[in-house]
Amino acid sequence: MITINHTTITESQLEAEVPRHDDAEDPMMSAAHELVLRELLRQRADALGIDGPDEEARIQAVLAAEVHTPEADEATCRRYYAQHLQRFMMGESVEVSHILFQLTPRIDAQKLRAHATGILNDLLAGRADFAESARRYSNCPSGAGGGKLGELRRGDAAEEFERAVFALPGDTLAPRLIDTRHGFHIVRTGRKQAGEQSEFEAVRPMIASWLEAASRRRAESQYLQRLVGQARIEGVAMEGAQTPLVQ
Repeated sequence: MITINHTTITESQLEAEVPRHDDAEDPMMSAAHELVLRELLRQRADALGIDGPDEEARIQAVLAAEVHTPEADEATCRRYYAQHLQRFMMGESVEVSHILFQLTPRIDAQKLRAHATGILNDLLAGRADFAESARRYSNCPSGAGGGKLGELRRGDAAEEFERAVFALPGDTLAPRLIDTRHGFHIVRTGRKQAGEQSEFEAVRPMIASWLEAASRRRAESQYLQRLVGQARIEGVAMEGAQTPLVQ
């Protein structure tokens, strides 16, 4: 049983929430965190006398009232632009195929890396076919199509994957595994098209939006952690809670 300042979250509430967290490493824990944070925000809405047509409206009203972040000024935007010039190449693309060895909490990362490295070595030595290996080993749905992800542009994939892929020449099998939050990837590029550098003024609104959204997420996460620290919570550990509210 989970209680937040003497308010109980029932088993039925938890069971109803779990399906919304199917993609989490631990759906039950993720659902519990979500329900605790929402209950804390409901209690904060009560304390502030915030009303609304539904629960979500009240939660958003609390966040709007108590979480404040500055607008991204020009100097900050220019600094981000200068540090991430490659993100603002227009028209740059590369055809990509990959074999994903998905890392999950129940898998030994060292053994998985060794397994993936063995397959990569076979590919580099010409002892195996890439498409067949993707169909046999990849944990990505693209494996059924030989690992083809199609043509990727900047912003289409996870940043660490994108950074490594665009650093490769065209028509190249990467000589090393690419590590991402999802696991280990064997990557092969196809046709690569160079892009043109966008001018700062053309992308400034987009940069400002990104920076302000990131700042907002950090501020909301810090605010929620303060609420957690001030509350009496029993039945679930909240350290490192990651839910849609705080990501």
